[in-house]
Amino acid sequence: MSRQELGLRPNAIVFWCGQSLFKYLPQDDDVYPRIAQAVLDCQFVFIEHPDGKSATAVLRKRRERVFAAYGLAAADHCVILPRMLQPQFVGAIGLCDIVLDSIGWSGFTTTLDGFHHDHPVVTFAGPLMRSRHTTAILTMMGVTETIVGTVDEYVAVAQRLATDATWRDAIKERMRATKHLVYRDRACITALEEFLTRVARDRRAAS
Repeated sequence: MSRQELGLRPNAIVFWCGQSLFKYLPQDDDVYPRIAQAVLDCQFVFIEHPDGKSATAVLRKRRERVFAAYGLAAADHCVILPRMLQPQFVGAIGLCDIVLDSIGWSGFTTTLDGFHHDHPVVTFAGPLMRSRHTTAILTMMGVTETIVGTVDEYVAVAQRLATDATWRDAIKERMRATKHLVYRDRACITALEEFLTRVARDRRAAS
């Protein structure tokens, strides 16, 4: 698989936005042209909605409107790929440079899929559990510089990763060195065991 096959420019900074399209809410649409204003040669990669072209067209039209409002053309920056089998999906992530987690409904499986390539991940730690999946993963790894709490911080961190290659490479190296901490962690299993044991003992004592 190559960038050319996917419609990606060879020298562009490419942001992977491969979450399900229903996770991308209209109130966050201007995040992407704001990033593009500072990173002129950049592209954002999305994946087609599972219900097909009509559902995907809704997002495409929203992108066209919001990019135009910033004086930019969505066609220059947004690529929507067809749905792929898992090996091609992971391969496509590898052709990108930075992962942008979806705001409000964070990725989990997709975040883990990207770990094969050690790309930095920008994630917004929202108030609900579903907005903190990637935050929890990065916290386990100790790579917290790309966890943000506001939209403005999200845009700023994405811009810095795109324009500061030294910092991006440093984050990438730390991703590579610490991602093993996410796997085979028994802390949650032990905590559940202790909880169930304590509840069982309390019930027996009460009876």
